[in-house]
Amino acid sequence: MAENISRRNVIKAGVAAAAAGAATVFPKVASAKSKKIRWRMQTHWPTGVGYYKDVYVKFCDRVRAATGGELDITPLPPGAIVPTKDVFEAIGRGLFEISLIWPAYWIGKVPVAGHINGQLFTWERAAEMYAYFYDMGAIEIFRQAYGEHNVRFVAPLPMTGLALYSRKPIRTLDDFKGFKVRSTGIAAQVFQKAGATPVFFPGAEIYQALQTGVCDGAHWGTVSTAWDMKFQEVTDYIVLPYLAGINNGEIIMNQKKWDELPDDFKAIIEECAASTGIDFLRWSGYNDSIDIEKFQKEKMGELSYMDADTVAQMRKFSIEVVDEYSKKDPKYCAKAGELLKEQLKMNGRI
Repeated sequence: MAENISRRNVIKAGVAAAAAGAATVFPKVASAKSKKIRWRMQTHWPTGVGYYKDVYVKFCDRVRAATGGELDITPLPPGAIVPTKDVFEAIGRGLFEISLIWPAYWIGKVPVAGHINGQLFTWERAAEMYAYFYDMGAIEIFRQAYGEHNVRFVAPLPMTGLALYSRKPIRTLDDFKGFKVRSTGIAAQVFQKAGATPVFFPGAEIYQALQTGVCDGAHWGTVSTAWDMKFQEVTDYIVLPYLAGINNGEIIMNQKKWDELPDDFKAIIEECAASTGIDFLRWSGYNDSIDIEKFQKEKMGELSYMDADTVAQMRKFSIEVVDEYSKKDPKYCAKAGELLKEQLKMNGRI
């Protein structure tokens, strides 16, 4: 109950802050700009999910309204310009301008991107994530790392807890042994340390993989974002506590295009990105509650709770992976990892 109250208060506070910030830039911009700016935006989200329109398309609508139509962003579905795995490179090369996307896809190119997603069993509330990025300064580390590839990291796109849907119950560490889990990035390496077998499929293939038993479990964001992917039809359990209390997507864009923007448009994009983060927190938080109830009452599914020892061990594995990345990438991962561990110590988790 205390966790629900905390999350609700965080979301209310975030909405208020976003609204206050938006008020300073959202009135129609009066400018002497003579040429309308037209951008294309691509995401990895399938068009059929509820948050495609309520979060992704709404971001483009917000920017258009706030600039009086002078900056017009067209939202495009996965693969419209390039395959999802190539988005980061395409943005850097200027093939298109902006994207709402998942950072773990380029962890091989930019290892510190894994810290943008968030690490398993670390943040428990949105306020902690925001403090890490903005108060502790992690966002500047990410911007420097992305900048080397001509990509501007605009903002994190937070959602509620990272949910594991499973065909099998997961209660102890032993239950992970041989468990085939669809996962990405650093999360996959944490599962591997626990004895699981990480596998990867594009989003459109996860349903069939679960249905046929090619994998035993999968995560695709929150309970509700995975619900829109129909995971509830091919699994029997939702594993709790969440793998992460908060996890992030990202909004990124071409650095040159960012540099060319006037300051008022830069402020608008940042404010719209912040408001979109609140939209996604609100959307996922509300729909998570609805879908968990449906899962139990309509689908006759069960909630499978990991015991405290398992959670503690998984957190330990998570920090081990963070440290391994710090050694591989002392320039960026080491800095981001130290900030995270400093925060976890303050919160009494390590």
